[in-house]
Amino acid sequence: MRTQTWVCLALLLWAALVTACRVDHPTQPLTKIVELQSNEAELYPQREDVAIESLDRTPTGLGVSLKFRSDLEGFGYFQYSINGLANQKSESGTVTITFEDNHKPESQKAALHIHAVSATEKTSKDYEMIIGYFPKELYEKSGQTAPGYVIVQKSDIPFVSSRVEDWIVDRPDAKDKEFAEKTWSSVVQNFASPREKAQAIARSILESLNPHRGIPSDQMKTTPFEQYRRAVSGLDHVWCGNLAEIFVRAANALGVPARLIEMHRIWSQGKKFELRTAEGHATTEIFDDQLNRWVWIDLTFSLLGMELEGYGLIQMAELHRSLNDPEKIKLLYGLEYDIAGKTEKRVNVPASDKKSSLLNFFKKDQTFRYTQRIQ
Repeated sequence: MRTQTWVCLALLLWAALVTACRVDHPTQPLTKIVELQSNEAELYPQREDVAIESLDRTPTGLGVSLKFRSDLEGFGYFQYSINGLANQKSESGTVTITFEDNHKPESQKAALHIHAVSATEKTSKDYEMIIGYFPKELYEKSGQTAPGYVIVQKSDIPFVSSRVEDWIVDRPDAKDKEFAEKTWSSVVQNFASPREKAQAIARSILESLNPHRGIPSDQMKTTPFEQYRRAVSGLDHVWCGNLAEIFVRAANALGVPARLIEMHRIWSQGKKFELRTAEGHATTEIFDDQLNRWVWIDLTFSLLGMELEGYGLIQMAELHRSLNDPEKIKLLYGLEYDIAGKTEKRVNVPASDKKSSLLNFFKKDQTFRYTQRIQ
C-alpha cells in the first residue's frame, strides 16, 4: 500500500514538472485575405491611342488573345510586329501571341510592338508589350511543383474597362443646344480649351442664379433649362442639385463633356426619417481633351477648379483623398470666383472660408455615385 502511494506521488510530481516546463503555443487566430481594390481607373478613363480592351487565353494551345482599342482621331487600324518580324495589320484590334509547347525547361518570350494608324495615315507612338512563357518543366528542374505561367512582364499599354463617353449620360436635344447657344455662346467664344469654356459657363450661371439660391419647390423637378428659366425669372430657388444639372446640360450642349456626381451616405431608413452619416450634395466634373484629364468644378462653392501644388487641376476622387490627408490638404488651392466683383483668386484651402464646408461634404466616409451608360 505504501509503495502504491509513493508511485502515485511520483506520478503527480512528474506531471507537475511537465506542466511547469511546457511551452504553450497559442492557437493561431483565424485569418482571411483582404484585397485592396479600386474602380477609380474605370470611373476616370482617359483617351488612349492604344489600350488593351481584353486579354484571354487562346482556345487551344499555349497563347493569349489580345483585343486592342484606340481613341486616336479618325482611327483606321493597328499595325504590329512580334519579335521583330514583318509588320502585320489588324483592323479588328485582335492580336494573337502563341508559344511552342516543346516541354523543355526553358522560358520563351514574345515582344509585341504596336501602334494605331488613322484613316489619313497619322500614327500614334509605338507601344511595347513583352509576354513570357514559363513551362512547368522549368520548375521541375529545380524540384518544385508548379503549373506553367504566361505572364505579361512589361507593358506601357494601359488596360481599360470604360471610355470617357460612357460617363457622359446627359444628352441635350436640339432645343437645348439652341437655348445654350443663345444664352452662353458669347461667353465661351474667346476660349479654346474645354476647361476654359466650362469655367466661363460656370461664371455666367453663377452670376445669373446666385441671387436665387435657396430651397427649391417640387416644381423644380423638371428639365435643367426649365429650372434655369424658373429661377432667373424669380419663380423659384436653386440649390446644389439644380446648379449641377444646369451646368452639366449647358456644358454638354456647347460641346464640353460634363457629368454630375451625387453623394450622401445612408446609414438606415425608417418611416419617420432617414439617418445619414454624410450630407447630400451634387457636384460636377468636365473632361478636358487638351489635358486628357477630368477636372472638378463645383458651382455650389463658386469653385472653378481645384489645384494640387506640383500637379495642377485635379478630379474629384483626388480632391477627396487630399482633403482627408493632413499633409496633402496643405497643397490644395481652390480657384474661387467672386461673383460680386467678377474676379477669380487662387486660395489655399486651409486658409479658405470654404474649408469647413468642403470637409463636411467630402468627409472620409462619404459615398459617391457616378452614372454610367450601359448602352
